[in-house]
Amino acid sequence: MNVKMWGLILAGGVITAISIGLEVMYSFSLLKPNPAAFYYVPGGIDYAGEFLALIGLVLILAGSLFTRERGK
Repeated sequence: MNVKMWGLILAGGVITAISIGLEVMYSFSLLKPNPAAFYYVPGGIDYAGEFLALIGLVLILAGSLFTRERGK
């Protein structure tokens, strides 16, 4: 098992899952007062979720660099 590869990929997956949770919580907070009057304004939690999603994606892609090439 390639620990470098799977460590980065799993860490990126966990961070991406946290970012999805933040984005969903922020969306539900906008729908809470009146769902018919939905008005999207990006806020601090929204930016934090997007930033964490970007960090998670970078970790997943960095983990893919450590894959072994098979068939050589």
